[in-house]
Amino acid sequence: MHKFAKVLVLTAAAIHLAAAPIAYSTQSYALAGDVMLPAPYISRALGAVLLPIDDTVRSIFALAAADTGVLVIATEPGGVADSQGILPGDVISRVRGHAIVSPIDLDEVVYYWILQNDFDFGFDYYRDGVLAATLFTITLDLYESSFDMASVSSWSSWTTETSFSYEEFYEEYSVEMTENYESSESIIEETVSSEEYAAELTSEAAEEDSEGADSDGDGIDDAEDTDDDGDGIDDADDNDSDNDGMDDAEDTDDDGDGFDDADDTDDDGDGIDDADDSDDGGDDE
Repeated sequence: MHKFAKVLVLTAAAIHLAAAPIAYSTQSYALAGDVMLPAPYISRALGAVLLPIDDTVRSIFALAAADTGVLVIATEPGGVADSQGILPGDVISRVRGHAIVSPIDLDEVVYYWILQNDFDFGFDYYRDGVLAATLFTITLDLYESSFDMASVSSWSSWTTETSFSYEEFYEEYSVEMTENYESSESIIEETVSSEEYAAELTSEAAEEDSEGADSDGDGIDDAEDTDDDGDGIDDADDNDSDNDGMDDAEDTDDDGDGFDDADDTDDDGDGIDDADDSDDGGDDE
């Protein structure tokens, strides 16, 4: 099993936690009027702060009844979620056909498939109550990319007309965020190494394949869809590999992994170094 070693720069307030046993926190945060919200979770896969959805979260953030999954509270500027258009306020419901119930579910699904050398992920999410879908690549390098834990306080965050304040939320929960982040590593490793979990995801993938993949959620199977990524450009004429709005000829980061093409040793973003990759163009040739 590949051990991921994502490096954090811990805040001084959190360093003392390193010597203590860590378990996933289920404490709650109090808003004005003793309204309680569940503890947040920092996603390794997305570079985002996620919140499990319960009745209070649904009420406070005025989510629709159909909005099931996890709520995105904040995103790291330039991180995976931010670069792929996932916004604070979005509700992520499914990843590669797997229903997301708790925030750590998302990281487990992504990490499992990365270990299978499969880096393409379809995300189903609700935005303002409307179901949408997106498809993007998450490599092991992106999954393991480091960030300064102290910077989480200034990530792009949810704004709402309620009394919720992300700044106050972070101040109250910075220690719990660090605890949950650190403890999630071993939890994710244990989950994805389970034969039962592997069987579950493999079965879901087979079922999804049998139903036909629909990467952009437009109701048309990819096999018949001439615009798989839903960007309005016919696949035959689409020269925007990472769907970032820039033509590949002008884009210095064609695979959208955050590394300049000139310095990128994994040109097609498949997680295999070009020196060892017989298909570093990603075209199977």
